[in-house]
Amino acid sequence: MALAIPAILVSCSKDPELPYELEETIHTFAVSASKSTAHDLLLNAGSTDGDFYVKLDVPQYMGDYSSYLKEAQLLCVYTPVAGGVSSAIAAEGITTFPTEVKIDMPALCSKLGITSPKIGDKMQFTTNLIHKDGTVIPGWTPTMGFNYRAPSFFTMADGSDYSYCATFQAAAPLQTAKYVGGNNVLFTESLASDYEASYPAAVTRLASKDIPANVVGAGFTADDYIGLKLVFDWYGLGCDVEFYIYINVKDYSVTIPNQVVYKTDASFYYNVAYGYGEKGEIRFYNASGELDTQTNILTFSMNANWDILAGAYNGMTLGFGSDNYQIDFSESL
Repeated sequence: MALAIPAILVSCSKDPELPYELEETIHTFAVSASKSTAHDLLLNAGSTDGDFYVKLDVPQYMGDYSSYLKEAQLLCVYTPVAGGVSSAIAAEGITTFPTEVKIDMPALCSKLGITSPKIGDKMQFTTNLIHKDGTVIPGWTPTMGFNYRAPSFFTMADGSDYSYCATFQAAAPLQTAKYVGGNNVLFTESLASDYEASYPAAVTRLASKDIPANVVGAGFTADDYIGLKLVFDWYGLGCDVEFYIYINVKDYSVTIPNQVVYKTDASFYYNVAYGYGEKGEIRFYNASGELDTQTNILTFSMNANWDILAGAYNGMTLGFGSDNYQIDFSESL
């Protein structure tokens, strides 16, 4: 089996030069879009029935956006299981935040050219911002994808996490028996690349009391989550990382928090090869993924850093960049 050893990325910079003229920049703001947990969380396959609301709010410290905002539109990005992506305006004339917007599902499906969602279909809601001068800041386009996708510095006034879109799925029922732990599952790194490699990951199910409070979303409790610890030899570097993921059993969303997964010492591959330092931490962050409840396969992307904590390189952070991964819970190895 080929090992995809990640390259360490070290960056440096000279005096910064902006690639654009300051006077030509557009001042705008971000809007957080999330599901209202007081209403339906999953689309109904084969039906437009349901009570669906999207919560819209503005992160802290966005300034006086009302001085240039005319209105916001709620945009639905529709991804059918059959493939292809389309979009439609679900609501418009939004001028006040925070607010909750009800989705007229029959009308939206008509705009999208479908009678109803099918199992595997996904609807994601974000906002287009229309300024008073006519400037439109899209929340999504076919070429750029979603706007404001991973701004980790955005925070909400109520302490909740910023969300660039609210995702509703028409999903098959979650097969909870696949996530009890005590087994090995197939973990794949560098997915769909020339360096793709797979190996076993040992799974342990966490007790509800061990679900971190910052994982539990508003309107949910720790009992609404399946917490899993996976242990595997990341990239074949000889270090068994401990990686935590959390599955919401009510809407099937997956939370992968930023986390330290391994503490390095002198035996770590890059210390042996290059002598960086004896102590450090491997940190996974900016993870985003989805669980297919039909196949029980979780696909996600994630960044990784190595923070060096001792020796001549103490305080240096070395980046491994971003990679795509897959975990197959469908059967035990």
